[in-house]
Amino acid sequence: MVWFHSSFSSFSSLILSYNIQSGIRQTNMLYTIFSLLTLLSLGYSTRVTYADRKVLRCYANSKEQLEYLHNIQDDNSLSLDFWLETRNIHSPIDIMVPMNTYPLLNEMLKTNDIHCYTMIENVQSIIDRELLQRNIKTESFFESYHNWTEVHEYFDGLAAEFPSMAAMSTIGNTYEGRPIKIMTISTKPGSGKPALWYDGGLHAREWVTVSTVTYLADTLLRGYGSNSDATNLLDKFDIIICPILNVDGYEYTWTTDRMWRKTRSPNKNSACMGTDPNRNWAYHWGEAGASPVACSDSYQGSSPASEIEVQNVQNYLYSIRTTLKSYVNFHSYSQLWMSNWGYTYQLPPDYPTQNELSEAAVAAIKSVHGKVYDYGPIAETIYPASGSSADYTYGVCGVVFSYGVELRDTGEFGFLLPPQEIIPQGEEIFAAVVAMGQYIGENSL
Repeated sequence: MVWFHSSFSSFSSLILSYNIQSGIRQTNMLYTIFSLLTLLSLGYSTRVTYADRKVLRCYANSKEQLEYLHNIQDDNSLSLDFWLETRNIHSPIDIMVPMNTYPLLNEMLKTNDIHCYTMIENVQSIIDRELLQRNIKTESFFESYHNWTEVHEYFDGLAAEFPSMAAMSTIGNTYEGRPIKIMTISTKPGSGKPALWYDGGLHAREWVTVSTVTYLADTLLRGYGSNSDATNLLDKFDIIICPILNVDGYEYTWTTDRMWRKTRSPNKNSACMGTDPNRNWAYHWGEAGASPVACSDSYQGSSPASEIEVQNVQNYLYSIRTTLKSYVNFHSYSQLWMSNWGYTYQLPPDYPTQNELSEAAVAAIKSVHGKVYDYGPIAETIYPASGSSADYTYGVCGVVFSYGVELRDTGEFGFLLPPQEIIPQGEEIFAAVVAMGQYIGENSL
């Protein structure tokens, strides 16, 4: 990866490109200079650049083509980043590719008759837009994305505002020493009510997951006593929210590399940092869909729960397993609601019940803004993924209603979802959480 140090003229070009793409007709040179200074003040000159990256959307029309794409995924000479990994025939596969290897990749794809088109022409242009929007003052916390300290401060503020219902606690620290915080929302603290868990920020670059669970906490606390859905849910359940599970990785996306996915721990005998925290859980670790290669974005780690972040959250979840009725781990993107298993295509004994809840959740999502989510088992719906958090909570903790959920969108922006979509995304997930509570209350308590 190249570190970016741009000249004044290069920045001006980027700003003008941003303005044209967003439909703004900019004629005031002072605004251009201001925008340039804004980018510089946000550390633009010291961040990893993706100005030479584009994203292709490809389709495999045969098992042979699917296998071919799978085989080139870890070809380090091509420097590919599979935003959407190989999964099923006719399903989209999104690949971020450097311009210097694009001609070779394009020829390889044509030779194998694999059809692709350019989905994002310049990844950096979207990242620049995020940086510019970051400096715009907004009325609501949910009109922009926020770094880890701001998110934790917001949760601390909610706990202070609603002291009788919300309590913050730290369940451990990350490799770099940052706290992993959770909020417990309860109308009767300490009563042992059944609990529902929601977490975000497991994969660092998936910012909308952090905003979504923050929106959920805010909506529940502000709605109790006035919103019947929030009130009924909290009368039956305690809600536990972990806003950022992979705090180190999330912070790194803000300071250095927007597209970073893994943790930030070093790997023995490798210059590549980090482990995929959703391939590292101590249940069917190191099997299908995980990589033993340290440089892979799906690296499974050196051993089950080798990552301190995973150890801490595993231990806490196991400690509350008798009252925990549901676990949801949010990701982006693709709009999928997925149940167990991830490590195998074999269906678990509770699949009919798990799938019924999935159906209720996606119906609730659709009722809000018309967004359609596919649903089904993880391995079948997206791809096999062993060592996942949802498989651990179901397989080890016995939490029947364990899910991995991929949020908006379906590919236009991918991991770089505009902040204008934070609130509608939050509204959809609130509806899904209400539907979950209703289903579990009727079928499991």
